[in-house]
Amino acid sequence: MPADAAEPGRRPVQERGLRTQAAILDAAVQVLAEDGYAAATTVRVQERAEVSRGRMLHHFPSRDELFVAAVHHLASTRLDAQLVELDLPAEAGARIDAAVTAMWASNGQPEFLASLELWTAARHDDGLRAALLPTERRMGAILRETQRRLFGDELAALPAFEPLMELLVTSMRGTAMTYAITGADPASEPNLALWRRLARQQLLGE
Repeated sequence: MPADAAEPGRRPVQERGLRTQAAILDAAVQVLAEDGYAAATTVRVQERAEVSRGRMLHHFPSRDELFVAAVHHLASTRLDAQLVELDLPAEAGARIDAAVTAMWASNGQPEFLASLELWTAARHDDGLRAALLPTERRMGAILRETQRRLFGDELAALPAFEPLMELLVTSMRGTAMTYAITGADPASEPNLALWRRLARQQLLGE
């Protein structure tokens, strides 16, 4: 039998496997964000994803592997989706405003809260830290590419761009961390206007 003859039979199995994996990853992020790392168990993830224990272990043999993979996969997927959904203006100032707003909005997603749980737990867990570091490096590269696409090649080529991105990311993350306690509405964040003005000043000299 030709090798490709079995392909139609294999494809549904592969697609089911991918759907199952996606359901597990999504459930893991939700459990991390809602319950915190200490209370996030693989049993809770299994129940939320509505999959068998064996099927979940087939995809993710360890707890740390599961949660690290979940945060990385869904964060990168949402970043791509965010770019597709955005209608970015052509005019430089308006594009900067839209890009800065999009950057801030990403810090309100469950993936950010899940990442925050992992960062905190990794301080006292050598195994988790070792699993998390390579993923964080990959996420850093994805984030930089997303920023470049948000602002556009012309703005991203300016000398002030990379230092500005570092400042915005650290400032936004620090601000977003307080929301986990205060429960404030990110849409009314007063620093958003300041971040926009800073970005215009650094990139356009306004």
